[in-house]
Amino acid sequence: MDESVDVCDVDGDQEARRWNAPVLCTYRVLPLGDLALELEVQVQDGTSGTWDEAALAQGLAARTGTSVLYPSPDLDLDSAYRVAMADGREVRCRLEAIDSDEDTTYRVDAVEEPVPDLPRATVEPLPEVLDNEPLPTPLSDEFLATCPAGTTDTVEGRVHYALRVWERLVRRLETGQDPPGRYREDLLKRDLEARDDLDRLSHEMDDPHAEALRSTLSRLDRSYRDHTLPGPGQQTERWWWHQRLKRVPWKQVTK
Repeated sequence: MDESVDVCDVDGDQEARRWNAPVLCTYRVLPLGDLALELEVQVQDGTSGTWDEAALAQGLAARTGTSVLYPSPDLDLDSAYRVAMADGREVRCRLEAIDSDEDTTYRVDAVEEPVPDLPRATVEPLPEVLDNEPLPTPLSDEFLATCPAGTTDTVEGRVHYALRVWERLVRRLETGQDPPGRYREDLLKRDLEARDDLDRLSHEMDDPHAEALRSTLSRLDRSYRDHTLPGPGQQTERWWWHQRLKRVPWKQVTK
């Protein structure tokens, strides 16, 4: 056995462990669920090698011939994980903990691409990933810097939320960064409803802020028109619902 690595079951004899080993591996057999084993790896400072969690997961997947999950490094969400597969691919997933009287088991609720080891997981774009993609919102930032903040049930709080939602959609259309089909119809509906809210909120704010908000919306709306196609009803009050997206292949949302 490699003396540089100590491996032990979490319920095993901890006193017999070689705690001075450069690498400590502690595993736990999980109750019946989508995941079979939990592995914690501790590496002493100065130990040779530059592998991070992603590289370690890929190495384990290749050697064991099974999928390995590890926490997503770019999303600060307990449910955000990535799946390293034996063929070298990697996809995002949503991991749910299911607590019971006996123990905690795990379910992979959704994956962005099919994973053979996880046949019960829904295959879909993950909204939490789309909502955390880095998209600049310079016009929102400029306006909101002069607008008081507030809780989510106040006019100010609703403006802070809805304006960034609307600008993120506009920037997404401008950059064309998402491949066709990756964005979700339910998220588009939410974004258009945010524009509805902004239309109402612009009449509820005090005059100086209301005028500045309408000016910001005018600039964003102009770009939205430039990157969509006119459809029936475009001259109506809520014209944004009647513009047709150029790149999304699912049926156009109407309201």
